[in-house]
Parts: sequence; structure tokens; C-alpha cells
Amino acid sequence: MFRTCDVRPTVRHSRAARHAGHWSFPIPPGTRRRLIRELCLIAAFAVIYEEIRDHMAQAGGAAASHALLIVAAEKALGLFREHAVQSAIIGSQTVTDAFNAYYGYTHFLIPALVLAWLFIRHPAHYARARTALAVITGLAFVCFWVFPVAPPRLLPVRFGIVDTLVAPDGSGHFDSVLISTAGDKYASMPSLHVAWAVWCALALYPVVRHWALRALAVAYPLATTLVVVATGNHFFLDVIAGVLVACVTWVVVTRAGAWLTVRIATRRAGRNPPARIVT
Repeated sequence: MFRTCDVRPTVRHSRAARHAGHWSFPIPPGTRRRLIRELCLIAAFAVIYEEIRDHMAQAGGAAASHALLIVAAEKALGLFREHAVQSAIIGSQTVTDAFNAYYGYTHFLIPALVLAWLFIRHPAHYARARTALAVITGLAFVCFWVFPVAPPRLLPVRFGIVDTLVAPDGSGHFDSVLISTAGDKYASMPSLHVAWAVWCALALYPVVRHWALRALAVAYPLATTLVVVATGNHFFLDVIAGVLVACVTWVVVTRAGAWLTVRIATRRAGRNPPARIVT
């Protein structure tokens, strides 16, 4: 009698098709246009930041005066401990190099990666997170323009705070050039490094489930606080202001977004009432 043969090529073909379907990433309609719009928004903020930085070049005197006001306020509050924090790391060339590299490279890289990850994996959370980041940055720009503050590393020598970017025991010339070209050296108050780090934690914590990832999200702003103070780039009051700007903005934007979503849904429901059942 004839035996039914097992058609292996067909099975192999179907498995290949399933795997191809599993690994393919179709781009939803409108995603490319939305991505272009988001990149244009980022470019606009970069241009505004450059404008502020270029016009702040003549604000050195005001920034130095404002920095002394911050020192006086911290002394009154018992917070002027930046020198003590820096002394704990300045003796180690390796630690100082690592802190300078962290300060120079993570500031833009980590938020950009978080934005990209949210855009791809959690689009429902992306819009509010992006809006919160934009508002945080905009508020910081206004502060930099109205109240420029020189960082602790540019204080007079009598305060004992070392500029680790240019000192012999700092990490060298490259990081110094990076900060001077990509950053505004009078943008100390509030700390945008800390504000963006707090934003990263707030954006990631609700959407990651593993405890280790949540721990990293919380640790990132804490590590950033240590680095910006130890390298002489920010005062403790800058850090506090950065945390407040990030947290208040996040609450306002997310609450406003939730309220707006409910209003839109209610309006649409009123426009399209459910059909009556006639008995």
C-alpha cells in the first residue's frame, strides 16, 4: 500500500515564513513623518541653545556675581560642601577621568537613547515624555538667559574648587574642548544634567518591569548628582533646582495630558451618542 509521505520542504517553508514574520519590523503609516517632525523639534531646541550660549559669552561678570550669591545662600543653609565632595575624588586620576567622561558624554547620549526607546517600544508614553523634556529644557533656557550662574569650578581660587577639566590631574584636553563647544559654561542654575537625569528616571520607571532596570533608572540621577558636584560643574542648589524643575514639570505635563485625553474622549462621546434601542 502507498504511504503518505511527510512533506518536509513545506514545513521548512512555513517555519521560515513564521521566522521572517517574527523578525520583520513593519513601519506603521505616518511613523516616518512623525519621526521627521520630532527631529525638527530637537534641531530647533539645539539652535535656541546655541543662540543662548553665544549671547551669554559677555555675561561672565554677571554670572560670577550670581555664583557668589549662590555661595552665600548655601553657606546660610549649611549646604556649601562642594569642596569636600570634590576632595574625596580629586586624589584619584582614574576616578577623576571617569567622572569627567561621565559628565561630558552621558548628558546628551542617555536622554537621546531613552527618547528613541520610548518612540519605538512605548509610543503611547512617548508624547508626554517628550513634551515634559521639552518644557524642562525650555524653562532651563529661560533661567540661563535671565540668571546666568558660573559653575563652582570657575569660582575664585580662595574657595579651593578645582576645574577638573583643565587641571593637570583632570582628564585632559578633549573633555575640556567638548564642554566648551557643546555647553554653556554659565548655565549652572538649574542643573540641566540633573534635570534630564531625573526626567530619564521618571520616563523609564513606569514602563520597565524588572527590578534591576528600575534600580538603574533611580541610580542614574543620583550618580549624576555626585558627578556634577564632584567635578565642580554645579552647586548643590543647582541640583535641587534641577530636581524641582524636572519633577514639577513632569507632574504638570502628565496631569495636563491625562485631563486633555479625558476632555477629548468626552467631547467625541457627546458628538457620537450611543444609538437608542427602540422596543
